[in-house]
Amino acid sequence: MIHAITNGMLTPEQARAHVEHIRTNLMALDGARMFDRPFSYHGGPQRYFQRAESSTYFGREIGLMYTHAHLRYAEAMARYGDADALFLALRQANPCSARSVVAAARLRQANCYYSSSDALFADRYEALSDYEKVKTGGIAFEGGWRVYSSGAGIAVHLIHDCMLGIRKSVSTLVVDPVIPKALDGLSAGMELAGKPVTVVYRVGATGYGPTALILNGTALPFEREANPYRTGGAAVSMEALGRLLTGAANTLEVQLQ
Repeated sequence: MIHAITNGMLTPEQARAHVEHIRTNLMALDGARMFDRPFSYHGGPQRYFQRAESSTYFGREIGLMYTHAHLRYAEAMARYGDADALFLALRQANPCSARSVVAAARLRQANCYYSSSDALFADRYEALSDYEKVKTGGIAFEGGWRVYSSGAGIAVHLIHDCMLGIRKSVSTLVVDPVIPKALDGLSAGMELAGKPVTVVYRVGATGYGPTALILNGTALPFEREANPYRTGGAAVSMEALGRLLTGAANTLEVQLQ
């Protein structure tokens, strides 16, 4: 579902139905989960697939909240245009603030990326019988593997490319942020065309769909990107951008719907 949304394979109506299904059946306090309940653990010959049936430890994919998949859900929310869902998902995956968002989260080492959020069931049988506690907060959540290489880059991509919405190529800068109204006035420092730029976001009701890009007081012309679910981003020529950049401080104001 999340990859179909991200890659624009669905109609707006289909995407809306899938998002509702995820929120109704797969969302828990600690984020988007891969299944709505655990696989039965019965021992003996395997019937479905190896890890789901042979692992006695209830964690990572077996525990159903795999951070990698949760972040892909966040990416889908950026494409879909739900700024609040995107920002919440990022906060749920951030060990520095997890307990302020997920009250049942256990203490976590703040400078590590975690592979998963593991409900602290004693065994697979307890997990199967009491899985509703995951949705109600009736059980604590422990961070999974502390150092996990394949996901931290996805998190950086989500913040830079999806939330702040800055995507650079040789000839084009695409500005396509998805930012909640609560972060109106957010600023981010970065480098564009080799020059330092402070990007300031003026966030309207939706938090996406740039209506104006103003660089050092001058409005930039742009072309609208296509998006099947919401107003798309703004594509600006790097050549036009470079003509207005100075060697000192630069300010790019992004006005959103």
